[in-house]
Amino acid sequence: MENTPFTVERLLQLPVFKGAKVMAGHAGLTNEIYYIDSMEMPDLTGWLRPNELILTTGYSFRHEPMMLCRLLDEMHRVGGSAVGIKTRRVLQEVPGEALQKSNLYNIPLFDIPLEVPFIDMTHTVMDKILQRQAYMLREVREVNQQFTNMVLNRRTTELVVLVGHLLSCEAAVLNQDEEVESCTARFVSAAIVEKRPIQVGSRVTGYLAITRALADSEHFEQMCLDHAITVLAIEFTIRQSQQLHREREQESFLVELFSGSAHQEDLLRYRAKQLGIPAGTNQYVIVMRIHSKGEEITKLYNHYLQRINKLGAYARKGVIINDSLIVLCATAQSDAEKQKEEVSHLLAELTQKTEEIGTHFQLSVGIGGTREQLADVPESCKEAQKAIAIGQHTLPKQEVIHFHEVLVEDLLLDVSDHPVLASLTSMLIEPVVAYDKEYGTELFATLGAFLRSGGNTKRVAEELFIHRNSVLYRLERISEILQTDLNDAEVRFRLDVAMRAWKTRGADVHSIM
Repeated sequence: MENTPFTVERLLQLPVFKGAKVMAGHAGLTNEIYYIDSMEMPDLTGWLRPNELILTTGYSFRHEPMMLCRLLDEMHRVGGSAVGIKTRRVLQEVPGEALQKSNLYNIPLFDIPLEVPFIDMTHTVMDKILQRQAYMLREVREVNQQFTNMVLNRRTTELVVLVGHLLSCEAAVLNQDEEVESCTARFVSAAIVEKRPIQVGSRVTGYLAITRALADSEHFEQMCLDHAITVLAIEFTIRQSQQLHREREQESFLVELFSGSAHQEDLLRYRAKQLGIPAGTNQYVIVMRIHSKGEEITKLYNHYLQRINKLGAYARKGVIINDSLIVLCATAQSDAEKQKEEVSHLLAELTQKTEEIGTHFQLSVGIGGTREQLADVPESCKEAQKAIAIGQHTLPKQEVIHFHEVLVEDLLLDVSDHPVLASLTSMLIEPVVAYDKEYGTELFATLGAFLRSGGNTKRVAEELFIHRNSVLYRLERISEILQTDLNDAEVRFRLDVAMRAWKTRGADVHSIM
């Protein structure tokens, strides 16, 4: 039958080989035959093929019978099937060593009937080989059609199950990170024996893993595996295209959302759900800016964006707009400190593999306040941008700044041209700055630390790394310069306002979208 492998045993059952006698190598009667050739020349190397049947009269061995041993050695090397010899024509006796090698290599050595022409044997054998190959091609074509239909109908799991059935093993499709996407029921990653890459163009996008190694003689199984990989490449191409389209839609939605051009809450929520954009009890925005002297800033932004969108799953989604990475976050928190904790945890995850980029950079992160409505997210985005712009002047050593930390400064910026502010900074700040400039002192820094600490001179000394007596001396000089009492609550309040107004000079919040 066509679906039965054409073995040496079946060969000897053909009428044309009636009377053939197996002299040695009986254990190899199950060897499959894919090719047939005759040999009458003594050249033994370079032309033999795996699963090949060799027919010979033994003419080339007539003067040197031991050459038959060399033929068996070469067939063993390439994986030949069997050797048929018309011993009664030229070679009357087969050497005992050849019989031993036939048994050792499991390559049957049989005597061919003298009266049957080679052409009749070759024709009959070729007919059987072609029938078998035609059957295999039909089977492979049918399997390939099933594979293709499953992929086009997005039934990857069924395809994997079919692969496992055809190859008699467990199978799985792995993604680019070698994580299991779909597999047969008993598949275990530790049992993987072979892993074939699935390529889209020159890029490896996944793998097809199986739990047993296929032998070279398993041609049907090898072809099935090759076709499975080919159609899975189509599946990964479809996924890649869909993912790219989805990412573009997400990007467009986020740009529109952050710009404030959409205001209908129900529609925003519906679109966010369809696109996998985070929308929870509360939403807030993170703005990240990378400051780098290198030329790889784009690579850094893309590195962060990919990790944020992957790490965040449904909790975060980011987009690069102009010179910033803007991230929408869904949270159950409304407290500013809890938000900062979430962002700090995110930054720790992001920077785990940043050294792979191979560049030095500085990061500024602004956090906007939480909003219950998606339509109000643009305000949170503005707050995050303001936190960075103001924080660069007021909190230069702080990487992560919440808008609530610069609320007063934001208010002062709105009235920055008010004459009262100008009067306060002129009376309370400019004299100290001028003194520092003239004498090379650090009274301005000391005054700032004093106001931030609420007048705690011990904390000021710790912050500035100086002795407490030095702090007291500097504060005394400031009091003399300003002709005022720093311990007076009203004076300290005015000084604090003036200091904040002075530090926010130059903060560009008017260009924020």
